[in-house]
Amino acid sequence: MNNIKPKSKKKNNRSLFYRISAWLHLWLGLVSGIIVVIICITGITWSFRDEIKDWLNPELRVESIPGKEMLNPVILYEKAKDLYPDQEVSFVWRPTGKASMIGFGKRNSGFVLHLDPYTGEVLRKPTFKEEFDFFDWTLKGHRFLWLPSEIGRPIINYSTFIFFITLLTGLVLWWPKKWTKAMRKQSFSVKWDAKIKRLNYDLHNVFGFYSMIILLVIAMTGMYYGLPWFNKFLYFTTSLGKSPKTERQEVKNITSYQPEKLSESMLMAWEDAIDKVDAKGYYLSVPKDSTETISLFLYPSHRQFYNLRGFNYDRNTGVRLSVNSAHANSFEQADFATKVQKLNYDLHVGSALGGIWGRVLYFFITIIGGSLPITGFLVWWFKKKKKGV
Repeated sequence: MNNIKPKSKKKNNRSLFYRISAWLHLWLGLVSGIIVVIICITGITWSFRDEIKDWLNPELRVESIPGKEMLNPVILYEKAKDLYPDQEVSFVWRPTGKASMIGFGKRNSGFVLHLDPYTGEVLRKPTFKEEFDFFDWTLKGHRFLWLPSEIGRPIINYSTFIFFITLLTGLVLWWPKKWTKAMRKQSFSVKWDAKIKRLNYDLHNVFGFYSMIILLVIAMTGMYYGLPWFNKFLYFTTSLGKSPKTERQEVKNITSYQPEKLSESMLMAWEDAIDKVDAKGYYLSVPKDSTETISLFLYPSHRQFYNLRGFNYDRNTGVRLSVNSAHANSFEQADFATKVQKLNYDLHVGSALGGIWGRVLYFFITIIGGSLPITGFLVWWFKKKKKGV
């Protein structure tokens, strides 16, 4: 007779909250892992596109000249119309530190004329051919996974939401059960000379903890763009219970549609806006018909957008219109909830934390973020292998 008793299963003395967090962390991480990796890699690439393009196209770099005024964008618009009378100009854009760009057709079509913003000199002519733009391709992957927008965008947005949850549940799993000296060392430092299984666990556990705050900010600011319910929730909490303002522009057809007066209206718009903002760059959207307004955005800072100012003008008269946009007023005049809105993009890419140096910090943090699904999968795989499943 065999008197050997079967081994009883080890009792799980962890709390229900911990076990639920562990289950969510595992399965949500496995479900969204590959998408999170893609989001992180494409996000890193897009964040540094301006610096990369500056390096690849040094002839298109035009630094701001202190004390010297940029040419009125209407002058550049007229020059583009003279050079290409059969083409429709859609925008005049002067990114800070770069040449002015006059776009024909859709914004990302590749049909762009580059002019010096101070002299109007032609720096590069458009090819008027469909060209592959690596950074545009990267952005499509980051925003909707190279799928049709209505399919890919929800996948990206809710994968970001899932990543946000896995970060919070990861903190629950990381939290030491007892704050002994040995546990503190294990929780805050990587054992670099350990075997691959332990090293992988430390990379996931320790690096995940140190990068968590910034990764949470990146995830939240990403959800702000993609999830309307989160956008409303964030505004509700930061404004202490107020509903977000509906961004609405009042299009006033004061006069009948007169295309020949568009340049005059844009000139009036520019003179009105530049009198209010000391701008280093701008984006002027050219209306296509009488129902669209002249949209003008002015950039006071180099590659930071929290303090940009936005204006709208009637295309027939040049009269400034009343809008409820977050960028209608200055950053200093905005309430706390609106400042959070204004800061969202700069917080998302890192430029809010010291410009280029903030983005460099985000570069390394985002690499860690992209590695977490991989190291997390290996943690699960090693455990599964050990159990012989």
